[in-house]
Amino acid sequence: MMATDLIIIKFGGSLITDKSKSCTPNIDAIQKICKLVSKLNSLEKKVIIVHGAGSYGHIKAKKWRLSEGLIPNLKNQLSGLNEVREDMKTLNDLIVSYMKENSIDVSTYRPHEHGKGIGINYKFSKLFDEMVTSKNTPIVYGDVVESDCEGNFGILSGDDICEILTRRYSPKHVIFAIDGADGILEDPKSNHGSIIKKYALGTKINTIDVENDVTGGMKLKILRASNCLELGSRVSIINGNYIEMILNSILGLDYLGTEFIL
Repeated sequence: MMATDLIIIKFGGSLITDKSKSCTPNIDAIQKICKLVSKLNSLEKKVIIVHGAGSYGHIKAKKWRLSEGLIPNLKNQLSGLNEVREDMKTLNDLIVSYMKENSIDVSTYRPHEHGKGIGINYKFSKLFDEMVTSKNTPIVYGDVVESDCEGNFGILSGDDICEILTRRYSPKHVIFAIDGADGILEDPKSNHGSIIKKYALGTKINTIDVENDVTGGMKLKILRASNCLELGSRVSIINGNYIEMILNSILGLDYLGTEFIL
C-alpha cells in the first residue's frame, strides 16, 4: 500500500474510557470517533484505528503487575491476565458495535490471538495485511501478549502498535488522539499551560506520571511519535474530543494540536 493511501489514528484509553473507574466507557467520545471515521470513509481515506485500554486494562494490569511478565509467586496472576484480555475484548466489541451502527464495516485484530512479542518487538501476522488491503476498516488495540519466551507475557501498548505499523506500511499520517490536553504541553503541571504547536525531534520536555498507567504515558507516546516521523510519516498529537481538528489536520487545514517536525 502506498503511503499516500493510509492514515493511522490512535485513540487513547483515557479518551475512550473513564480511566479512574474500572471498565467504564466514554460513550460520547466513542460516538464522535465513529462520526470521524464515517466522514473519512466518505472521503475515501483508508484508516487504521488503534485504541488504548484505559480503565478496561490499566487498573487490573497494574494490580496483577502484568507489565513485569510472569511472577510465579504472585497468586492468581494468570487469572488476572485472562480478565484483562476479556475486558479488552469487551471494550473493543463495544466500539465495533457503535461503528456498525454508523454503517462502518470493520475487522478486528486481537493481538494476543494472532502474534507474539512484547512492546515494539511484537510481530503481526499476515491476517493484518489482509485487513489493511480489504475494504473494511481495521481495528487493533493494546493488549497483553505472549513474549518470544514460551510461557511468559507482557504489554503491547497502542503507541507501540503505531510505530510497528508505521514500519510495516509507511502511512502518510499518524495521529495520536489524546484526552485532557490539546497537544504536548509546555508545562503539564499547569492547568493553563500553552501547547507546543511545533515539536522538534529531540526537544526535552517535562512529563508527569499518570495514575494506573502501565504503558509509559506521554513519554512513550512522544518516543513512538518521533520514531514514526523519522520513518517518513507525518505525525500529530491532537485532543481527540475535537474531531474537527483531527479532520482539519488530515485535510491540510489549520488545526489545534502538536505537529512533529525534524
